Amino acid sequence: MNFDLTDFRLILNIAETQNLTRAAERTFLSTPAASNRIKNLEHIWGLKVLERSSQGVELTEVGQVYLKYAKSVYHEIECLKGELSKFNALIQGRLSIVANTTAIAEYIPTTLSEYLISHPHVDVNLKEMLSEDIVNIVADKRADIGIISGNIDTRNLQTIPLISSQLVLIAPKQHLILQSSNVTLANAIQYSLVTLHEGSAIQIFLNKLSQQLNKKINIRVQVSSYDSVCQMVAAGAGIAIIPLAAFQRLQHIHPNIEYRNIDEKWAHRGFQICAINFDDISQFAKDFIQCLTSHIQNNVTQV
Repeated sequence: MNFDLTDFRLILNIAETQNLTRAAERTFLSTPAASNRIKNLEHIWGLKVLERSSQGVELTEVGQVYLKYAKSVYHEIECLKGELSKFNALIQGRLSIVANTTAIAEYIPTTLSEYLISHPHVDVNLKEMLSEDIVNIVADKRADIGIISGNIDTRNLQTIPLISSQLVLIAPKQHLILQSSNVTLANAIQYSLVTLHEGSAIQIFLNKLSQQLNKKINIRVQVSSYDSVCQMVAAGAGIAIIPLAAFQRLQHIHPNIEYRNIDEKWAHRGFQICAINFDDISQFAKDFIQCLTSHIQNNVTQV
C-alpha cells in the first residue's frame, strides 16, 4: 500500500490537539476531508485508529503506533531538508523548540532574530514550558530541541551545558526585606509579590515551591514580562523573584530597585540544551544551537 504524508501530518496534529477540527485546520484540510482520511485508513487496515467522544478525539493503540512512525518520518524529512539546504538556501524547513520562561525571555530573543535573518525559509515553533515537561516533549519527539534548567532527570536525552544563572529577589530600595543580605522563599512570601501570568513556567514553578511550604503566594499584580515586573516593583506594587540576568538587563531603567541573593539550591540553575541525539537532529536545529551558544559566549555575562 502507499503511505500519504498528509495522513502522517494529520495524525500528528490529532495527537497534539485532540480535536479533529483543529487538527484538520493545521493540516490545511476541511473537517470532512480529514474525517474521510481517517475512515480510509481504518478501512485499509481494518483497524480502528481514532476514538471519538463528546470531549474530542484521541488515538487508539493502533493510532499510537501510526503516530510513532509519523514522528520518525517527519523527523527524517526535516533532516533531509536541512542537508539539502547546504546546497539550496531556498529550501523550506521547520524547527520546533521548547524552553522555559527564563530561556525565552533572556537568552533566545537575540539569537532567534539572528537565526531568522540567516535562515529566512525556516519556520520556528517556540513554546514555553516547565523544564520537567520539556524533557518529556523532546523524548517523545514532539520537539527538536529543548532548553531547560535546574536538577532535571535527562537520562534519556543528550545535553549540552549552556550557561549558569540564578534567581534573585528584587524590591524597592527602602523595602524591609533588603535588610537581609540573603533571603529565602519563606521570607519573600510574607510580602505581596509581583509575578508573571499564572500560566508561565516560572510562576508554576514558584507555586509548587510554595505548596511544599504549605503556604500560598500573595500575588498582588500579574504581568506578562520581566520588564513589566521590574516596572511594577519600582512603582511599589510589591517584591518579585526574577532571573539575575533580567535584573542586570533592566536595572539602569529602574535605579530605585535592588536585588538580594536567594539562599536556596533551587535559585541556582544551570541551563542545558537537550535532544534525543545531537548527531541525529536536522541541520536547522544544529545551526540554531551554534547560533545560541555563540551568542551566549560572546554577549552574556555568566553569573
